Amino acid sequence: MPARTKGHATIADVARQAGVDRAVVSKVLSGDPSLRVRDETRQRVREAAAALDYRPNFHARGLARAQAGAIGLLVPADNPLMVPLISGAEEAATERGLLLWTTAHEGELTERHLRLLQSGAVDAALVAGLRAGYHADALLRDPRVPTLLVDRRTVGSDRWIIVDDERAARVATEHLMAQGHTRIGWAGGRAGVESAQRRANGIRDALAAADLWLDPSWVVAADYTPDGGARAVTEILESEVRPTAIVAADPIEALGAWHELERRGLRVPDDISLIAVGKLPAEDYRVTPLTCVEMPLHRLGRRSVELVLDTPWDRPIREVLAEGFALNDGATVAPPSAAGE
Repeated sequence: MPARTKGHATIADVARQAGVDRAVVSKVLSGDPSLRVRDETRQRVREAAAALDYRPNFHARGLARAQAGAIGLLVPADNPLMVPLISGAEEAATERGLLLWTTAHEGELTERHLRLLQSGAVDAALVAGLRAGYHADALLRDPRVPTLLVDRRTVGSDRWIIVDDERAARVATEHLMAQGHTRIGWAGGRAGVESAQRRANGIRDALAAADLWLDPSWVVAADYTPDGGARAVTEILESEVRPTAIVAADPIEALGAWHELERRGLRVPDDISLIAVGKLPAEDYRVTPLTCVEMPLHRLGRRSVELVLDTPWDRPIREVLAEGFALNDGATVAPPSAAGE
């Protein structure tokens, strides 16, 4: 029988060339975590799929069409916290034999973004960190481009995946309380952003479970920037009684808070402790490592690709990643006796 034309290969052709069962091919290319085979077998399957230009049958998996062989990923501009998310999404897309096209947005989709995504250049779209807007709503309703909101929900949307921000903030707060802190401040996220509100709820829940409360004078909204962190700390320190520890809504904000504390002559953690929700990809931004709660962003990227490929475009997706948080115990938290109690 003549060789099948490239671009029209089936899963049976890949299985034959790789010398494995068709079920193994399906599970390798879909990233099925339950599959137990050697790395050499996985590599052989991927090489066979690439050699045959095999493209999965997305009609059976939920995509209305899959002609471009690519997924679009839109992420907030100049946000280093997106690096592990992009890495996870790219890894999952590659395992499916797809390319990942990544571009930036400024919080909202523009007409340019919409034209790009609806032009046929991609078969599905992942949109991370997006605020609500007309173009986002239009994209979510478009059957030509199955779309998933990542790390953000908008009012009325029913296709999203987020991390458990409340849990992350609880982990940070519980770590401070385990060190003996009872006066804990919150340098929060941008006002009106749902993920920031969820993190604030997590702090309040952790404190309430210990019969403590979050003093309103120690709660300041910021904007996920170093300047925002510095402004938040400035306002918190104006309270009559200052907290012995501060939770920052994200690590970029925490760096600004840290600089401002030092500028005011307060030593971290000797005079005041500091912990961040989230971790910067690079660890060389300070000589002293920042104590933080690492979010499962790599897993978020992988899972986003799996969901948008495997779920029909008109089916809701509502998923919260509640596992994979890790306390990165740096050197910016100390007991309150050493933090100016």
